[in-house]
This record gives sequence, C-alpha cells and structure tokens, in this order.
Amino acid sequence: MDVTRKMDEKEFREIEARLLSDKKMALEMTDDIFKKLNEQKPLTPPAVARLRDEMMLENTFDSNAIEGSRLTLRETVLVVKEGVRDGNGFRMKDVLAALGYARGFEVILDLADQEIPCDEDVIKRLHQYVMLGAFPEYCGVWRDHAVRVLGAAFKPAGFREIPQKMHDLVAWYQNEDAMHPIEKASRFHAEFETIHPFADGNGRTGRLLLNFMLVREGYWPANIRCQEDRERYYAALYSFQSRGNVDDLTALIAVREAEQLLYCLKIALQPEHARQGRSC
Repeated sequence: MDVTRKMDEKEFREIEARLLSDKKMALEMTDDIFKKLNEQKPLTPPAVARLRDEMMLENTFDSNAIEGSRLTLRETVLVVKEGVRDGNGFRMKDVLAALGYARGFEVILDLADQEIPCDEDVIKRLHQYVMLGAFPEYCGVWRDHAVRVLGAAFKPAGFREIPQKMHDLVAWYQNEDAMHPIEKASRFHAEFETIHPFADGNGRTGRLLLNFMLVREGYWPANIRCQEDRERYYAALYSFQSRGNVDDLTALIAVREAEQLLYCLKIALQPEHARQGRSC
C-alpha cells in the first residue's frame, strides 16, 4: 500500500479493522509509515509545536474520558488553553484532571527531548500530575493498602510486593533490546496496569508512560480514544491479565501510532505554507 497518497476516512477505517486483528501487520504498517516520514524533510519547529499541542489536547480529553470525565474535547480546550475553571456545570475534579494530565503530557515530551530514561522517579512524578488536587497523601507514592478492581480479571499486586515488582518491571524495560519498541511499550503498559501500583490514577499514569516510551523511541504520541477504543482497550488488557497475551494491545497501540504517523506524513508532504493542523 502506498501510504503517501491521500487516504479517505472510509478507506483508513477499513484498513484499521484488519490491522487491529493482526499485530504483525499493524507493526509492519507502522514501520513503513515511520520510515517514510523520516525520509521527508523535517517538520518546521512551528509545525512540530502545533502538532504536539493538538496531541496534548486530544490525549488529555480521551484519557480522562476513559476514566469518566464529563468534559468534551472543546471544554477540555477551554480549561487547558483558555483558563476556564468553572461555569457551565464543570465538575472541579474534571477540571483538575484536565490540567494535571495536560501538564503531565507536556512533561513527557520535555523528558523525551532530554533523553531522560524511564525510571521509578519519572513514574512517580507523572502520577503527581495526574493526581493534581486529589488525595495529596497518595500522589507519587506507591500504594500502601490492598485494593480490588471491580469487574477485573486479575488481582492487583499486594501492596508489599509493589516496590519490588515496579523495580523489576523498570529493569526489564531498560534492559530489553530485542522486542519491537511498540510491543515493548505495550507490554510495559499491560504489566503496569496489572500491578496497579498507585491507590488511584493508574490508567492515566500508564497512558502517559506509554506515550513517553513511544516518544523516546522517535515516534509520535498515540491516542487511545474513549469513544472508539475504550471497549477494545479494556478487552486487550483483559486478554493480557487472563491469558498473558499482549498481542491485542500491541495491535491497538500500533494502529493508533500509525494513524498519528500518517497524519504527520501528510503534513510533511505539504508545502510549508499549507501545513495546517486539526481543529479542536
């Protein structure tokens, strides 16, 4: 498939359906687009800044919506970019979640630019942003009590096991060189969510970490969409937690990454004066 030509929404969705059921094909397509994007003239700094801003807003909206935030994408933009803090029936916890996640997203981009490795300190720091204004005693601190995740197919790690399990998970990530970067980040995400190391905010922290890992490998942030992906995302986590199979999650992340790369490629192929971003 020539990924450099214009692809309409219907065509991409038809391809997407096939890729979501085939991890190998999804990774191959992502690699193909990644290679073609890197063969182009680099995007201008203003274009990169605009793309990052769009992705920050979209990820903030979708990641929080997955966890139950009532803010729409437009309301998320109002909160994050225009300083709206109340009115229109906004719940304060949703406002704080948007502000915290947006800042955490900016931090992962900064850390990746500085080539800071993923370690336990980074994980705890990101959790502090996710938990902005809520449960200050638990912000950036490993869980110190037992929890049960309703409807889950797994039992989270016992709280006394968390320090060692997180140490081992980070060590595995830092030393694993053979696995495809997207599959590696997906497996880390699945393991992280299964350990459930924090009292709250594990999902949002895990998705920030996932994108931190992708960006450090030269990719663009991938967005797991609430409306389109939430059911598939949780089913993919269930597949890992019940059978140890990370293929479904890897395919989902690869498809969302391919989508972002394709969008960036189309912008890279445009004359610089015509490079416009999406409208939020």
